[in-house]
Amino acid sequence: MPDWVSGHGFNYNAHVGFDEAERSQSQSIQIDFDARTDWRLSGQTDRAQSIVDYAIVDSAIKKLLGEREWRLIEAIAEAVAKMICSDFPVDQVSVKVTKMPQDMPHCAGVSVRCSRTPADYVSS
Repeated sequence: MPDWVSGHGFNYNAHVGFDEAERSQSQSIQIDFDARTDWRLSGQTDRAQSIVDYAIVDSAIKKLLGEREWRLIEAIAEAVAKMICSDFPVDQVSVKVTKMPQDMPHCAGVSVRCSRTPADYVSS
């Protein structure tokens, strides 16, 4: 049986949108993730050994979002999934990105979700 770690409600501001006008202002983005991993050894020893460190994930996502402008929240979800699969000991990750669109005040948010494995990012 796999173990899971999850992060909920990681909130950031990002320049994201279809057109340049929308990307010119930062918008609120929320990221949630669920990662399948094996943390039995850490659980048995009460020591951080080969775990997904939430603080490092948080810093990495913040850096990733600030490196560029994004047209699609799908691209953000893909980039976050790739980063987690590449930099952390996970077998699978599910990433949900929710945007609270400024140009749609009647909408609480729009979201996308992807599920990836490290094998999805192995170069051929």
